[in-house]
Amino acid sequence: QFYVGSVKQDEEMLGSLPSASLFRLLRLLKLFRLLRVITLDIFEDVLSMVQGLIGGFKTLVWAMILFLMVVYVIALIFRECFGRHHVDNITEFFDSVPRSMFTTFRCSFGDCSTAGGTPIFEYVLESYGATYSVFYCLFVFCITIGIFNVISAIFVQSTMTVAASVADDKRKERLTNRNLWNRRITGLVRCLMEISVHHNVPGPLSEPVDDIY
Repeated sequence: QFYVGSVKQDEEMLGSLPSASLFRLLRLLKLFRLLRVITLDIFEDVLSMVQGLIGGFKTLVWAMILFLMVVYVIALIFRECFGRHHVDNITEFFDSVPRSMFTTFRCSFGDCSTAGGTPIFEYVLESYGATYSVFYCLFVFCITIGIFNVISAIFVQSTMTVAASVADDKRKERLTNRNLWNRRITGLVRCLMEISVHHNVPGPLSEPVDDIY
């Protein structure tokens, strides 16, 4: 009986608590408040960077596809050259196409070494000669100096284009804002009227100005 009574008390306490939907609503309200804070002028640079990243996302996706295509082709070459015959410290890195792609990806970013820290192509140089090492040097040079720089330049250009477009949209929005325009014109007319009063300008400034004022 004591157990049943405690269970009923717990159920009554749970029933008196707010529902989960109320907590979700409170979280949404907090999120809306956070969004309002982000729209302040102090976060203008952050918003510009986020908008630039979103605008350059398409360029980034195509850059990833291009880079993966190059890595796939080079990985097939390495697979055929180094993965067919067993050689210590070489074959295990190119024994399949996925493994060869992963190794090629690492090498393109400069992390082309074994678990012991020795560069893989030091073993390639000892086992296969200088030809494949020269090919590897050309591959790293073309990836680092060629593809990476081209991708970076295109991505930066796309991001700056989006940022300039966002700035133009904000400028057009300010120019087409009738309330802002009315406030500025009213302030200008008020300043002109104050100048005319303090400097004893004879007669009205103009009929349209008097009508507006």
